[in-house]
Amino acid sequence: MKHYYYLALLLLLIVCSKDADAKPKGPNDPQLETVVNTNICETLVNPNATAEAQALYQKMCRVYSKKAISGVVADIDWNTREADNVHKWTGKWPVINVFDFINIHASTDVNPKGWLNYSDMTPVTQWHQMGGVVGCMWHWQVKANNGTDMTCSPGTKPTETAFDASKVYQAGTDENKLAVKQLTQVCGYLRKMQTKGIPVIWRPFHEAAGNTYEFEGGGAWFWWGAKGPEVYKKLWRWMYDFMVTQQGLNNLIWVWTSQTEDNAWYPGDDVVDIVGRDNYSALMYPLMKEYNALSKQYPNKMITLAECGNGDEVHMSLWSKIWTQGSRWLWFMPWYDHAYNEGNSDTHQFADADWWKDAFNSGTVMDRNEWQ
Repeated sequence: MKHYYYLALLLLLIVCSKDADAKPKGPNDPQLETVVNTNICETLVNPNATAEAQALYQKMCRVYSKKAISGVVADIDWNTREADNVHKWTGKWPVINVFDFINIHASTDVNPKGWLNYSDMTPVTQWHQMGGVVGCMWHWQVKANNGTDMTCSPGTKPTETAFDASKVYQAGTDENKLAVKQLTQVCGYLRKMQTKGIPVIWRPFHEAAGNTYEFEGGGAWFWWGAKGPEVYKKLWRWMYDFMVTQQGLNNLIWVWTSQTEDNAWYPGDDVVDIVGRDNYSALMYPLMKEYNALSKQYPNKMITLAECGNGDEVHMSLWSKIWTQGSRWLWFMPWYDHAYNEGNSDTHQFADADWWKDAFNSGTVMDRNEWQ
């Protein structure tokens, strides 16, 4: 009888062990598997890409999944204030500084009443000369419905805009004429960078799907996503053709920003170099799930954390913990904190001194010196 008793006990232990293995892995389970794409396309989608752009892209391919590239974004205008903060806190410079064309309508080279000059390439040139990587994005503002304010937000309210994305690529429409005028202006700035041999990480039309897939009643946050995925994809391709084919801009690395469930919005492998994700909840486990999901969805593309940061949760998501958990984002870019930079707050909301010290001390993040 003892023989059968011990045999039964052994079988029970085996079954229980298998059941334990079958349980869903929790956020702290060391067996969580990181998905790292190993079949990355090694050339840019633009066959005429400049040597500088191709070299930057291939360098990113070499470091992908081994270390993360550090990045910051300009505080609204043409500046490096966030990078200055990081250097003040840590003694190190981030690799990437992203500049935003959000205020091109107020540039003094097109508006006598403007307050900045995008034609002055000094901030960009200096960053490049010091060994940094230049990124550009565009919160593309148009006139609001009240005829005076500028906005990206779609809608019918006076401070929103009825600007129709589906008419941008239709020649002769008011939307097309305005879009061509403003995009030509931006191309002029990017061409100056190309002439100076500066490659640019270019991330236009970001977060197009908004929170469409997050909850019932969700929708696009910006006018370029307000007409849905088919219009958005045509809009992206119209921009790509205009900038690359017509304007001859070959120094761009094209980054598309996913909302993780929006594959219907993906413009296509032939016009996207890198897939990004903007995440402001930034808790470790959701970040890893999103990283893995995007890696599986786009197996030939590097995956990056194009924007990140979140007030009360920032210390729950220190970079060292995010990396240890398994996320292998190509780069990260916490958002700027204008109130802090203007001296109106003692708190840096999105990524403060402790966050950056943890990141650089983790041994998993490249600063500008290491990047060179």
